[in-house]
Amino acid sequence: MHDDGAIWDYIIVGAGSAGCVLANRLSADKNVRVLLLEAGGSDRSPYIQIPAALIKAVGNPQFDWCHTAEPDGSRFDKVDLWPAGKTLGGSSSINGMLFVRGARTDFDGWAALGNNGWSYDDVLPHFKSLERSEVGDPAMRGKAGPLHVSRLRTTHPLAAVFMRAAAECGLAHNPDYNGIDQAGASPPQVTQLRGRRMSSARAFLDPVRSRSNLHITTHAQVTKLVLEQGRCVGVEVNSGGRAIRHKVRREVLLAAGTLGSPKILMLSGIGPGRDLQAHGITTLLDSAEVGANLREHANSLVCADVNVPTYNAEMASYRLALHLANWLVFRRGPATSPYPHGVAFVRSRPEEPQLDLQLLFGPFAFGFDERGIVPYAKPAVSLVINACRPNAKGRVRLRSADPAAAPVIEHRMFTDSEDLRRQVAGGRLARQMLQSAAFRPYLLREFLPGNGVETDADWEQAIRRTSFLGYHPIGTCRMGVDDQAVVTPELIVRGVAGLRVVDASIMPTHIAANTNAATMMIAEKAAAMIRRDAQ
Repeated sequence: MHDDGAIWDYIIVGAGSAGCVLANRLSADKNVRVLLLEAGGSDRSPYIQIPAALIKAVGNPQFDWCHTAEPDGSRFDKVDLWPAGKTLGGSSSINGMLFVRGARTDFDGWAALGNNGWSYDDVLPHFKSLERSEVGDPAMRGKAGPLHVSRLRTTHPLAAVFMRAAAECGLAHNPDYNGIDQAGASPPQVTQLRGRRMSSARAFLDPVRSRSNLHITTHAQVTKLVLEQGRCVGVEVNSGGRAIRHKVRREVLLAAGTLGSPKILMLSGIGPGRDLQAHGITTLLDSAEVGANLREHANSLVCADVNVPTYNAEMASYRLALHLANWLVFRRGPATSPYPHGVAFVRSRPEEPQLDLQLLFGPFAFGFDERGIVPYAKPAVSLVINACRPNAKGRVRLRSADPAAAPVIEHRMFTDSEDLRRQVAGGRLARQMLQSAAFRPYLLREFLPGNGVETDADWEQAIRRTSFLGYHPIGTCRMGVDDQAVVTPELIVRGVAGLRVVDASIMPTHIAANTNAATMMIAEKAAAMIRRDAQ
């Protein structure tokens, strides 16, 4: 084991959505030395920078950990890919770029669990300080932060049809779902600047790379936290096959993500004692909930053929070269497009106390066969449905004591009847939208799940068979005030000094949102708490 000889004030594990924010904010103090460790490599790839190229980044081991889960018995033993970014920017470099904060009730719900300081009014200033938004009221939206949030530069004509269809179905137009209220149908907001992806690395890391007190190391996989007398005093890293130990003076900040952070804790002896002993790992802190409370959004689809060109054809053959040229020269055209061209938040039934469904409209569609979701060649549109706050929980476990071994991911998507009921309600609403007068001139036929799917039982069967992940895992290092919670509301690992977890794994419950925005907010708030505690 080589000791690098340096003592850092802060060591940040993971240069993802949260880690890049932490590195920026903490290194602003010239009197501290910050080490940022990233297991992956550079984000300088067209697969990351070109928005529509994300399909080449997800599932690519150069940029993605490419985890797979155990068979899901609630979905005919389907084995899911669980993407997780493995590059500078982490999952913000391979995600769909949709910027959604979440509902006021989400964060007020965290505070109601005893997590003081996490209500919506508490976290709103941190959301605002992150962003430079071209959308919304300055009272609610940040206008001077590092992260650019914009409308799509090129919008498909059917996006306007979606908005009219939503209005027919009783959904009001909402100019800003990140404003006072989420309810209704809206154009999407994306993390882009002039048609190029704006990842956490691009927004928060690139402007401060020249700081002499910030050191960024890529291809450095943290294998273990070093604990002495109840305090985290450093980390062990595998860097190009070389074992290195880095020492810390103040704090180690674990920002390795919902799948990575609990794995590192368990490899270090912090986790369910019985599980650790089974792998020959000495239990330093028996914390049964490390890796538990894994929650994930389920996505289901309603797709239909249409009689006008959509991006299914536009991104094929010679047209692809034309659109790439348009992107390179003008930063416009379909290459600037992530999936959604329309967003809606709605209740699955009138008596629901919260908005519990998110619908996304896309001017292209997917097919489905025995392999799962597959490309579809004809002009088509789709609506993706997800129940925002799933009740189903899973777990992340160690596969072995080998840090190179992928974690075991156990998650059954539809073990809760309410989760499935909400997906069915969302599917029915999506079908209603596609059958509206607005879409009637364009619609040819619904091919997924298909018009033969009518009863609740039909819908449930179709959803179990064709659903896929939302790629928004949370909860495996749950924040709380009870003795079982992994971290405190200050994000300090319970029972260990000098160690915090700062990423989506700390979320106690899921939110009505894609998770990137809230993860960056968590890091922004954490940085403020860390600076305060250091005074």
